[in-house]
Amino acid sequence: MKPFDFVKPDDQEGVISALAAHSPRVRILAGGTDYLVELKHVSQSPGTIVDVSHLKELRGIEEVEDGLRIGAAVTHTEIMAHPLIEKHVPAMIHAAHTIGAVQTRNLGTLGGNLVTCVPSMDSGPTLVALEAKVTIIGPGGSRCIPL
Repeated sequence: MKPFDFVKPDDQEGVISALAAHSPRVRILAGGTDYLVELKHVSQSPGTIVDVSHLKELRGIEEVEDGLRIGAAVTHTEIMAHPLIEKHVPAMIHAAHTIGAVQTRNLGTLGGNLVTCVPSMDSGPTLVALEAKVTIIGPGGSRCIPL
């Protein structure tokens, strides 16, 4: 494994600052189920890893005016057990059940499942069918895009 810097910002603004300061050699880490395996075999250091797993802004599931807001760092296990998911979008529970083993569901996050870009991405088709939108926040501001 190549050496890298590890940053664990206190809040969303700290993440944005870290992304701006370390770009383009920066990776975001929440669950790490795919990335930590990849990191062992990569020939080049990622430069900086920014841990976002603990940020409350990226955690939680809540009802909002036009549906549900599901944080990017919510795990698949949390999705499977949440009453709001069961009430409003039970198809997401089924999709979460198809993801790997229990250990993967315990660590893997919805955001990570979307950004890994692997053919077996389990959450993507369900979210597309539900006409989900993703809010992306970075140094240049934020934007909401449909999946």
